Order: sequence, then structure tokens, then C-alpha cells
Amino acid sequence: MQLRQHYSDSLKQLHQNILRMGTLVEEALEKALNALSNQDHQLAQRVIEEDARIDELQAQIEDQCALLIATEQPVASDLREIITAVKIVSNIERIGDHARHIARAVAKLSKPSLLATIPRFRKIAEVGIGMVHDALTAFVEQNPALAEEVAARDDQIDAMHEALFREIVEIMTQDSSAVEEGITMTLLARFMERLGDHVTNMCEWIVFAKRGKHIELNP
Repeated sequence: MQLRQHYSDSLKQLHQNILRMGTLVEEALEKALNALSNQDHQLAQRVIEEDARIDELQAQIEDQCALLIATEQPVASDLREIITAVKIVSNIERIGDHARHIARAVAKLSKPSLLATIPRFRKIAEVGIGMVHDALTAFVEQNPALAEEVAARDDQIDAMHEALFREIVEIMTQDSSAVEEGITMTLLARFMERLGDHVTNMCEWIVFAKRGKHIELNP
């Protein structure tokens, strides 16, 4: 019984660290979006520098998972949950990279016609941030139904991304001097589309952790 309590406490600590990492990534995305919207170069630089904290926490969580497997020798659902934790933090780290990419793009954008697309870009990112938050809730609560609902929102991101992409291409078509910055903006839009894919991957692993089978969500 005491051994099981020790494992339960260790798992709770693991969950807390994953939520902390997720919160750091959500905050990084918010800061990067604010930096982009306000052309705030100092805030952008802070996002870039703070990305190291996310990477460090990922390594710490992966070490925790390895130690749990080595010392507790979990099986069945317990083992699936730890494997899922490793997969989730990998996807969270990649989402953190997207925040860094947004921050780096702040210095590359100045065309008014392209800056005017940022509010629509921001709406895509906000949907993605909500997905990250709710996917982490689904993981901690072991709620596969919520994970499935979160993954379904990727369709919304895909539709918004396609509309924004068409708008940016139209701007570049009408103004050849906007091509270089337009390419930067299309890459940023693509990063947000990939954010939805990363969260969908997280949700698939959450379903696996609880139900013991791999399914493809939102194919």
C-alpha cells in the first residue's frame, strides 16, 4: 500500500510539472502574439530567451518518466500513462518552438498590408492555445471524451489557416514588394496549423492511455 502511495505521489508531481510546462508554452504564445501585434521587439526577444526554460522542463519531465519506469516497473494503464506523458511533453516543446518562431518574425514584418492580417492570425493562435489548455486537462483528468472533442477543433484551425493563406497570397499577387514578408507570414500561419496537429497528436495519446488502443483523431 505504501509503495502504491509513493507511485501515486510521484505521478501527481509528474502531472504538476506537465501542467507547468503547458502553462509556460501558453504564456509564450500569448507573449509572442502580443509582440507581433504591437511590434514589440523587446518582448519578442524575451520569448526567444525564455524558450530555454521550456526545454529544461521537458528534459526534467522525461527524466522523471524514465525514473518511474525504472523504479516502479509500471504495467498496463500505468505504463501507458507514463509513455503518454513523454509523448505529450514532446509535442508541447514543439508548440513552444512555434512561439519562438513567431517572436523571431517580429523583426521581419513591416508591410501595413501584411500587418493587417495579424488579427486573423491571432484568432487561429487563440483557438490553438485553448486546445493546448483543454488537452492538458484531458490528460490529467484521464478524460478521452474531452480529448476527442479537443482534437475535433483542428478542423476549425485548418479552415482559418486556409482562408488566411489565400488572403496572404492575394496580397503578394497584388504587391510584388510584399513577397518576402508574405512568405514569412505564410510560414507563421503554417506554424499555427501545425500547432493544431500537435495537439491532435497529444489527444490521440490521451485516448491510448485510457483505452489501450491507438486511434486516429480528426483524419
